[in-house]
Amino acid sequence: MKSQTVQALGCVAVLLLSACGGGGGYGGGGGPPPPPPGPVATGKGTAPTTGPGDSMGYFPFATGNQWQFDFSTNSPTAVAASGVVTEKVTGTQLVQGVNALVLHRADPTLASGGYDTYIGPSAGGVTNLGNTDPTDLLTPQLVPFVEELFPVALGTVSTVTGTALPDGKDQAGNDVTVDLTQTIANAAFESVDVPAGVFANAVRQTTTLNGTVHDNGRSAMLSGVESTWYVPGVGPVKDVSNASGAGTALSSTAGVRSFTVNGQAHGLATPQSIAAAEFAVGVSPAIASDGTNFLIVTQQYTGGVGNPQQQNFIGTLVAADGTTQSFNITAPGPAPASGTPQFAVAGFDGTNYLVIHETDHTATTQPKTLDALLISKAGVVAAPNTISTVVQNSNGPYAEALNFDGTRYLLVYLSAIGQLSGQFVTPATGQADGASFPIRAGGGGIDSPAVGFDGTNYLVAWDEAGVLNTARVSAAGAVLDATPLPIAQSVAGVANAMTPVITFDGTNYLVTYRDYRNEGGDAFNARVSAARISPSLVLVDGSATAPGIHVTSTASVPLGQIAGVYALGTHWLVWSAGSSNIVYGSHVSPAGVALPDWPDGFALAPPASGASLPVIAGGASAAYVAWFVNSAQNQVTPTGMRIVP
Repeated sequence: MKSQTVQALGCVAVLLLSACGGGGGYGGGGGPPPPPPGPVATGKGTAPTTGPGDSMGYFPFATGNQWQFDFSTNSPTAVAASGVVTEKVTGTQLVQGVNALVLHRADPTLASGGYDTYIGPSAGGVTNLGNTDPTDLLTPQLVPFVEELFPVALGTVSTVTGTALPDGKDQAGNDVTVDLTQTIANAAFESVDVPAGVFANAVRQTTTLNGTVHDNGRSAMLSGVESTWYVPGVGPVKDVSNASGAGTALSSTAGVRSFTVNGQAHGLATPQSIAAAEFAVGVSPAIASDGTNFLIVTQQYTGGVGNPQQQNFIGTLVAADGTTQSFNITAPGPAPASGTPQFAVAGFDGTNYLVIHETDHTATTQPKTLDALLISKAGVVAAPNTISTVVQNSNGPYAEALNFDGTRYLLVYLSAIGQLSGQFVTPATGQADGASFPIRAGGGGIDSPAVGFDGTNYLVAWDEAGVLNTARVSAAGAVLDATPLPIAQSVAGVANAMTPVITFDGTNYLVTYRDYRNEGGDAFNARVSAARISPSLVLVDGSATAPGIHVTSTASVPLGQIAGVYALGTHWLVWSAGSSNIVYGSHVSPAGVALPDWPDGFALAPPASGASLPVIAGGASAAYVAWFVNSAQNQVTPTGMRIVP
């Protein structure tokens, strides 16, 4: 992503002088100014030919390696404000007597579509040998210059000073020249957070430019700073560029979303259809991981939503190599007359998956039960076991939250009278372990429970008439907090819609939710907010009236449900938003910091009409996101994306 600031500085120079009227005479009364001296650049040179080499792999620029970035810019010359930029090493080319690597940039924000940059690696460092960008008039006059010295260490890498460098013409046809000094330095070794994940031991390299633009006797000061982060074994992962002068400011931000180094793909994989299209039922998939592979559970209807005939639950195993295997979890049976969708949750105990789902045993939807079954890692389904049978109305029980404490599962669900209940489940059999017990009495509009486990106790969260409450439950089933801890108060007219999700990072819980505050009582528009809670039930961030962590910042955005998992060193969060229901993602660090350069998250996939209901699970080696994409009238296609560090 290098040279963004040099290019932006040249653009600022041209824009600045054009805004001043395009020349038209100096106006000093003493005649035209003398012609400027010829261009001179000092400090140019190449990296040493001897040295230890790139032993840490900060610049893995081998042919075939590539990086994809979420990129945004405010440049008025851009044909799009944002897009996915790809940089790929396509081969070698002789440049200035050096067998240079060719780094091709495919950029949908540029009218040209992209350009090549020439890189000269050596045992002593990396040299920039120029590029083919027709709009960049300054870099060709500064090269060759050293971009990095080996071994990589803090301090100044190179300084180049240019005088009277031509930078095009103004609107009146007068020559524009620039005097500038470019200094490249390694500023720090630090962690960096980008769409692809969290990377440690990155070197942050800053390119600082200060200069003056001249046009027909007038001049103005220009400045720019570009920060680029390089990670050992990965390469460039982030670039932030800012250039300004006399009230004109240009900026760009890029963060890696995927990369392929030495034939191995990392980051956000290409989305894939993981099962056949099925009729939309309005219920999110369930997902669980065995540490490497993933089980996705969906409900399938035949005959269409308006005329349901049969329904059953489908399981899809997604292997580490992306191959999928789909199978019936339950036998097809009569669909309830109402076509009411049914919920399912899933977990993994180290040996088998556990799936708990709602079942309507008659066409009138009563009685309704919660049925549990075991599925092996190979996809072999055991006989179902009924773990809770209650005569219900059509609104319950909901098997909405499940967590495993290393010994048994805790299922949290809503009973017929609106009571929030808990039920332990034995992993070896899928049978109920003891009687169910109340967590929160009914009558208060309880909905949307979530549950997490910290190694000692569970944390349960739920929406109660527009208040997001939390309380702890011991591994023995005792409710430890008779008075719940409220962490968010919704607004009047919006209740039971915050749909919390709980993740635990080893120190604190993170509760993430749809936040309707400051939305004027709109029941559809919301932001994504979050707060950390300690295992002792202390609210670490914010209050019931003020959000602690802003995951998204733009107001008045239609927001779907949120899902989350702590995996790969961060809290991963996914949701659908916008009128076309694009699936977005973000993450929050254990320190409670959301992605600062992506204030509304990043799109996990290109916009797709009706993409919705995402879920996410994580293992030791990867995470996986699954969601639905509208594929035809009243049909959706289960779709997924692997996230590999």
